[in-house]
Amino acid sequence: MASRNTKHHAHRKTNAKGVAIYAVIAIIIIAVALYALTYKGVQDLGSAGNVTISANGTVFILGGVEYAAYMGSGSTLYLSKQPSFVNPLMAVSLSKDTTIHANYMSKYADIGIELLSVNGTSARVRFITISQSAAVSPDSSQIRIVSTNVSATTTSTISPSKSSNSTKSGSTTTTTVATTVTTTASQSNGYSKALSSLQASKYYSLMENYSELYHNTSQCTQSLYNKTYEANNYGVPPSGSKTYANVSAFVPFNMTYALNDVSGPLYKVTYTTISKSTITTGTALSMMINSSDDVISNVTYSGIFADTNESALYRGYLSAVRVGGACGIYLQ
Repeated sequence: MASRNTKHHAHRKTNAKGVAIYAVIAIIIIAVALYALTYKGVQDLGSAGNVTISANGTVFILGGVEYAAYMGSGSTLYLSKQPSFVNPLMAVSLSKDTTIHANYMSKYADIGIELLSVNGTSARVRFITISQSAAVSPDSSQIRIVSTNVSATTTSTISPSKSSNSTKSGSTTTTTVATTVTTTASQSNGYSKALSSLQASKYYSLMENYSELYHNTSQCTQSLYNKTYEANNYGVPPSGSKTYANVSAFVPFNMTYALNDVSGPLYKVTYTTISKSTITTGTALSMMINSSDDVISNVTYSGIFADTNESALYRGYLSAVRVGGACGIYLQ
C-alpha cells in the first residue's frame, strides 16, 4: 500500500510539474501576443524604408531601434529614440532627394534620411541604417540636438505648436516647444541652477512630451477619435465613458510650468494643466529643488496625475505614442 501511495504521489508531482510548464508556456504566448498587439501601429522598416510623417508625429522601428518623429516648420524633421524622455531630440534640416547623414549619439553617421516628397504638413521620408564601420561623416551643418533653455528675464509664453521657436547665441541653439514658462524680471543665480537641475531631471522631458501630447488634442476630432478607437479595439465603437464627448472633456489641451523661489536655495516647480473640466484643470505635478545641491524632493502628483507616479506616466506616454496621431493621448 505504501508503495502504491508513493507511486501515486510521484505521479501527481509529475502532473503538477507538467501543468506548471504548460502554464508558463501559456503566459509566454499571451505576453508575446500582447506585445505584438501593442506594436501593431508601429511600422518596422527593417534596415531601410519609407515613412509618412506629419506634424502630429509617428513612431517607427529602424534597425531594431524604435524612434518617434514629427515634422516641424519648413522641412525640419524632429527625431528621438524611444523612450524620448530619456533621449535627446534631434532636428534635421532635410532637402528633397538628398540623403542627410545623421549621427544619433554616435561618432559617425548611423542613419541616412532623405526627403522624398511634401504634402501640406506631412512629408514622405526615407530612412536607412548606416554601419559605423563605414565611417561616414555626418552632415553636421544640417543637424542639431535640441536642448530646452528658458530665459529668466521675462514672463514668456511659447505658442503651443509643433513648430519650435529657436534663438542662436554663438554656437548654442535653445528651443522651447509647447510650454509656457513664468519667470520674474530679475532672477538670482540660484534660479539658473534650479532650472538646470529641473532640465537635467527625468521629470522635465517627460512633462515636455505630455505637453506635446496634450496640445495635439486640438487636432483630434470626434470622427478621428472614433476611427482611432475602433482601429485599436478590434472595430468596436466607443461607448459610455469612452465616447469622444466624455473623454475630451477631461483630457487637458495644455500644460504649463512655473519655477518660483520659496526660501533661500529652495525653489518650487509647478506643472499645471488646462482642460474643459475643473477636475483636470490645475496642478498636476509639483516638486522642490534645492539649488545648492541639485536635490529634487517632495514630488507630488495631483489633479489628472493623482494616484500615479513617474513610471506609470512613462508607460502612459509610450502607450499614447504607439496609438499615434492626435487622439493617441485619449486612448492611452
